[in-house]
Amino acid sequence: MLGDADPVPQSLFVAYPEQAKTLALLYEVSRELASILDRQQLLQRIAERVKKIVDYDVFSVMLWNEQTQLLESVFGMRCNDSIPTRMRLTLHQGLTGTAAGQRRALRIHDVSEDPRYIRCETGVEVRSELVVPLLMQDRLIGVLDLESAQPHAFTAEHERMLSTLGSYVAIALENARLYEEARENERRLRADLDTAKEIQRQLLPTGAREVPGLDLAAAYVPARELGGDFYDFLPYGEGRLGIALGDVSGKGTAAALYGSLAMGTIREIVADDACDPACMLALLNQRLHSARLDSHFIATLFAVYDAASRRLTLSNAGGPYPLLVRDGHVVSIRLEGVPLGILPGTQYDESSIDLKPGDVVLFASDGILESQNAAQEEFGLQRLSAVLAGISPKDSARSITERVLAETDGHSGAGVAPLDDRTLVVLRVTEEETCDLSKLPVIY
Repeated sequence: MLGDADPVPQSLFVAYPEQAKTLALLYEVSRELASILDRQQLLQRIAERVKKIVDYDVFSVMLWNEQTQLLESVFGMRCNDSIPTRMRLTLHQGLTGTAAGQRRALRIHDVSEDPRYIRCETGVEVRSELVVPLLMQDRLIGVLDLESAQPHAFTAEHERMLSTLGSYVAIALENARLYEEARENERRLRADLDTAKEIQRQLLPTGAREVPGLDLAAAYVPARELGGDFYDFLPYGEGRLGIALGDVSGKGTAAALYGSLAMGTIREIVADDACDPACMLALLNQRLHSARLDSHFIATLFAVYDAASRRLTLSNAGGPYPLLVRDGHVVSIRLEGVPLGILPGTQYDESSIDLKPGDVVLFASDGILESQNAAQEEFGLQRLSAVLAGISPKDSARSITERVLAETDGHSGAGVAPLDDRTLVVLRVTEEETCDLSKLPVIY
């Protein structure tokens, strides 16, 4: 907020009682005006307070528009009733434009004798007028215009009081403008974020069909409106499915855009060459490093599931270890690697696992393991393993993802803001025969 007025010293009431009384009134008015941020409410209050200082028949305010280079009416009042305001004036046009252009107050005893006067349809036969420019230093904010049906209605003392008050009114109007501008920017940003959030949601697939013997589910919970995590499912040939899970460093809009870039690059590489996971990560790393976004990197897991052999081949670029659940036991698939986008020419290790019906494989971003409660205790691998060890053969991949998210929510507790995005991909191998491999996976 812009500046505030200082109170009137008590010594002034003793030496100059009338002047001090006037200043005290102006001080109280300026204090009140500074607290109002809605422009229409502010202008209404200005009109009411000015009426207590100077009697008038018509009160109006025009504001200076930098873009149009015009004074534009924004408020008008006659006898406590609002009146239409449609006037636009250039500087030095009419009494109002002249006061604004010359940066000084104009007090006209009889407007019928002044050729600069422009008659407005206010319902009052105006005879005298007092126009005070509203200035912040020498910057024009607008003008305050008082009109009366009586000639010689405004005095030199009225002019001095309103000129003094004008600087506070200018500050109050500028505060209101800045506040409304901030609110409009916030509304626009919110609308943009809502649109971006929906676009990001639609970029993420729901699942994949035509992969015999595989129950698949994913979950994504961003910490903010936009998140830096992503996952993707990709056709990798007949009966083969590519699976990616990425976690961009940082959060918010920049991380979301970088994640979208990574998803698009993965899909492009797959369309050209559906290579093994280690090769995929090496190619993706080279592409992201060439983008020269030095402030971001991406921890990424990439895997290919072959339904014919029930074999899962994985490679890891700095993500948390995938977890294999078999017969109630939870085992970390220990694969390490440098996150993408940091070092050019990085090569990645690869591991293959032969799965069997009932096996569950979980990929998770570190937001799952690092979910904290009010005591800053992380959810951690031990709690996650306990959840996975408790799943039954009847639990679907979807129910497993929902249980993990519910457990992390319960651990964090109500009112604890998440520190990071949470993303899960769960694969469950089923008893379904893998004989029909004639179709490519259908991503949806």
